[in-house]
Amino acid sequence: MAARGMMWSLALVVAFVAARYFLSPVPWLYRMQALALTRHPFWLRLHIAGGIVTLTLGLFQFMASLRAVHPLVHRNLGRLYVAAVLVGGIAGLRLTPDTCVFVADALNEGKGFDLSPLSPSFLGYGPSSTYSPSQFFLVMLGFGTLAVAWLFTTTAALVRARQRQFDQHQRWMTRSYSLTFAAVTVRLVGLPFLVLTRDPVVAITCTFWSWVLNLAVAEWLLRRQQAGVARRTVIASP
Repeated sequence: MAARGMMWSLALVVAFVAARYFLSPVPWLYRMQALALTRHPFWLRLHIAGGIVTLTLGLFQFMASLRAVHPLVHRNLGRLYVAAVLVGGIAGLRLTPDTCVFVADALNEGKGFDLSPLSPSFLGYGPSSTYSPSQFFLVMLGFGTLAVAWLFTTTAALVRARQRQFDQHQRWMTRSYSLTFAAVTVRLVGLPFLVLTRDPVVAITCTFWSWVLNLAVAEWLLRRQQAGVARRTVIASP
């Protein structure tokens, strides 16, 4: 229950904060965010809109009471979720090629992370540090792979629902939302990775690949759930 409450809180806070991109002017932007917004205002806002919708609606898709009492609401929310993933995923793929530029530019200005109260030199870079977009190829690959995996898992969930394979549908939705939740985890792990590695290139690369851990946790939960069902079946059998 505590873990579920934490998940709801983090998802809603990140969605609320991300909504600032639709204000004019947009407040509290780091250099990387400002550059992305300047170069791709339409695609970035489309990606963020998809993320906000999926972060919030996805939470309700796992409410068993909603599925049981209001199945039509569940289905309609699911359709909106799938549409938002499609929008956000395609926009993410469009932004992917420039990811290296955004990151390198932010680091070159020393504004890639909220460093206070830690000094840039403690974290492995300073005013004289320079970075090239080519150093962040794996960052671009991680962001693009996440978009593809997000689209794939959500499509698989939709197909299983249309085939009325609802157990498999729920499993694929769990995988899909674990990738949606990457919007939260990348914000949580960035600075800790930087403190641990004291290497901005390694830290940012690990941050953009942290969604793999989300997917691994989802798989572990699904396997544990499946094992629990199997044990109950054995106990209940004559």
